[in-house]
Amino acid sequence: MEPFLPNFLSHGNSPSAYPPSRSQVYLPLGLYYEWELPSSDTAFQNAARQSTAYLTSIAEGEGQNIANAALYGNYAIYDTPVSRIYGSNLPALKVIKALVDPFNTMGLSGGFKITI
Repeated sequence: MEPFLPNFLSHGNSPSAYPPSRSQVYLPLGLYYEWELPSSDTAFQNAARQSTAYLTSIAEGEGQNIANAALYGNYAIYDTPVSRIYGSNLPALKVIKALVDPFNTMGLSGGFKITI
């Protein structure tokens, strides 16, 4: 888990895309798996998903309300829906994307895609 101070989201006073809400601080947890063979991709990606589900169930069982916590994009697995990262900010980000990237240039890059 990243050991951030509880007030780490209070330093900026302008809107940001992430996290969608600053009312509750969640600390990112990075799970790391390493493998060599592409033939093992699915097995290790499923292991990461299972680990995440297990840790989520333990945290919720301990009374932590994390079911709707925004996921940290740098640690999210490749097929995570962008709505799980940007939450309620996604509609505004789609408007911004339409204005500043009308030809979808950023769609040619890697990473999570905001589609309009």
